[in-house]
Amino acid sequence: MTGFVGDLRYGLRGLVRNRGFAAAAVLSLALGIGANTTIFTLLNAVFLRPIPVRDSSTLAALVTIDAHTPGQFGLSYPNYRDLRDRNTVFSSLILYSPVTASLTGQGDPQLLMVHLVTGGYFGTLGIPMTLGRGILPEEDAPPAGLPVAVLSYPLWMRLYGGTPSVTARSIEIDGLPYRIVGVAPQGFAGLNQMAGADVFLPFSGFARVVPAPALVGMRRALLFSVVARLKPGSSRRQAEEQLAPLVADLARAYPEDNRDRRVRLLSLEDAAMDARTRPLISRSGVVLLAIAALVLLIACGNVANLLLARASGRNREIAIRLALGAGRHRLVRQLLAEGAVLSLAGGACGLQVARWSRDLLWGMRPPVFRHAAFTLDLDSRVLLFTLAVSLLTGLVFGLVPALRATNPDLAGDLKERGSASGGIRKVTSTRSVLVIAQVALSLVALVGAGLFLRSLQNAALIDVGFDAAHLGVVAYNVADQSYSEDRGRDFHARILERAAAVPGVAAAALSKDTPFRVSAIRTAQLAGEEGQAGHPTLTSVVSPGYFQAVRIPLLRGRDFTATDSKAAPRVVIVNEAAAAVLWPGQDPIGKRLTFAGEGIPVEVVGVTRNANYMDIAEPPRPLVYLSLVQYYFPAAVLYIRTAGDPAETLAAVKREVQSMDPKLVLQTETLAVTMRELLWVQRLAAGLLAAFGALATLLSTLGIYGVISYSVHQRTREIGIRVALGASPAEVRAMILREGIRLVAVGVLIGAVMSLSLAGSVSGLLFLHNARDLTTFTLVPSILVLVGTFACWAPAFRATRVDPSSALRDE
Repeated sequence: MTGFVGDLRYGLRGLVRNRGFAAAAVLSLALGIGANTTIFTLLNAVFLRPIPVRDSSTLAALVTIDAHTPGQFGLSYPNYRDLRDRNTVFSSLILYSPVTASLTGQGDPQLLMVHLVTGGYFGTLGIPMTLGRGILPEEDAPPAGLPVAVLSYPLWMRLYGGTPSVTARSIEIDGLPYRIVGVAPQGFAGLNQMAGADVFLPFSGFARVVPAPALVGMRRALLFSVVARLKPGSSRRQAEEQLAPLVADLARAYPEDNRDRRVRLLSLEDAAMDARTRPLISRSGVVLLAIAALVLLIACGNVANLLLARASGRNREIAIRLALGAGRHRLVRQLLAEGAVLSLAGGACGLQVARWSRDLLWGMRPPVFRHAAFTLDLDSRVLLFTLAVSLLTGLVFGLVPALRATNPDLAGDLKERGSASGGIRKVTSTRSVLVIAQVALSLVALVGAGLFLRSLQNAALIDVGFDAAHLGVVAYNVADQSYSEDRGRDFHARILERAAAVPGVAAAALSKDTPFRVSAIRTAQLAGEEGQAGHPTLTSVVSPGYFQAVRIPLLRGRDFTATDSKAAPRVVIVNEAAAAVLWPGQDPIGKRLTFAGEGIPVEVVGVTRNANYMDIAEPPRPLVYLSLVQYYFPAAVLYIRTAGDPAETLAAVKREVQSMDPKLVLQTETLAVTMRELLWVQRLAAGLLAAFGALATLLSTLGIYGVISYSVHQRTREIGIRVALGASPAEVRAMILREGIRLVAVGVLIGAVMSLSLAGSVSGLLFLHNARDLTTFTLVPSILVLVGTFACWAPAFRATRVDPSSALRDE
């Protein structure tokens, strides 16, 4: 160990003497290691960092699986209550529900993420409180519990500066005071990764902060997240099997609500993120990490080339040391120590690159991540990853040069230069192989970037079923200010009237749902077939004039009107997909249906074109529109169709709404911004891949330049002889360019084969019919060949300036 430390000191002194070489090598490694650390930081935060609860292996999340609807859902409150009271496999069962509410009484209203939790929530999870205590079971007792609150650590610091006396104070939410009883520990923001809690309130106060309190009593409403603590010695699989008979009993007892449904147990980590978001981020992260690894390999190739060049200049020194009896393993260890010094320095600089990149990446996150429970911290796991990558790269880029340098031609190397050509050819050959690998890996990175950029181009051309241009929204919830239904209906009517009068507004309408976030699913049953298995359909609630405002074409029938009052027979409008599912081959106008659990028949009065309701690109989904006049919701989204820039008009509309009630929290957004948010993962992947591809190309270009320059330098005598014998400058340039272009062409060919074989693995993230996109696979190799040719040009031009007499005299 002492000898290796001495080698490190010797290597460090050598690198200090060769500052230019050391700077180039460390910079290459810093960029490669920094790229990998950045992506690993993201994956670590989302997938690897454990949720800070006690003994998470004995906790399980309960989800509902519906045989007729793909995906996984929460539980209804009645089902949760029955499972809690009748199960024999759990020591405790808790429920929570993330909702938004307004912080009032402290200046302008602020939007908060509230987790409504059942009593014993913190005790079941084993959360040690920073201050005070959690919410007790008696504080969550029906019907309304006690108005108490537990603050998250960040909210405690932001609002109260971390004062310990906060437990003697109250916080006002939606205009109602809640006595603060505790502060959650730092790092714990609940069990939902995408909706981290600002404050925890008793679940029994659901009606105080949720606009539709009746949902609590609906057995079919799978809206709530449930977590159980397993009894000692029980696994999730065993608990699921033992729970199955109880779930079957509930299906028999409540067939309309629980038919064809079962309960499955998941780990907390698997349930902490939306079932659609988790695999999307996972696949994107793997792709980015793979490309970052390619960048690191290219950087390693560059450093290996630098070390080979440096080692070839030390051939005589190494030959003398070997001739004097130095062991080969001793010299290999010394050269590897020099590589380790470079890699550790590159790792340290890479951490700083990762810190800058992390801040840039987190700053680019869309509003949907505003309440994310994770942060991109450079924790101990990230530091260990960086150290491991640094040491591994030191071994990878240092081993080949070390073995090559310590296997010289002793006789030739001891004769200064006379017999060095063999060693030169070996070094040049090794460096050429490294350059070919760099070009191939660069092509893979650039093709990945090209595919994602092409995908974003295609996404902009996707027909989402409505006209998103010049469309904006203002979201609000009058339940935050405890409006009654009559007062809320009056507010909705006045807001439509005032918004329509704002200059620049072409049309205005209301909906319960924000764009691409339609989530309510009801089971539709044909009139006369109640009790039979129905058809799960999305439902949305809209006002008259909605279809005109968003420009969803009405294909048949009529729109909702003011005459479709609360007292009038209920009517609905269906889209093409719902019509095809419910009444295949028939005209749905005049047909009647019911929704499971309601029993009130509704009549179809119109058919609209299909649109996209949950994502930019999705298969046609059945959807039934309900009238906001007949189905009141205090939470509403005002859609504004503008003649010009929607952002400017939205600001005027927001001021108009704020003047009607200054205490309302308003959220505004244009549809253009919404669509960019939906493509956040793809845009992030495209941006990072483009950056990594450009970096890889730069490193490869430097590698090509270095190899050709080294070749020209070593062939000075040969070039001088050729010029002396009459070779023209054009012939010399062509000779050097052929050598470089041959390396680039071989690398491009290998890279194209690799890219074609790997393209299918990212097809699920692309808006492309074929991941082997012809334009990308034609344009990217062409660009790389041009860049490689440019890298060869400077050494080729320098070769034509070799003075034959000087070259021969030097020899």
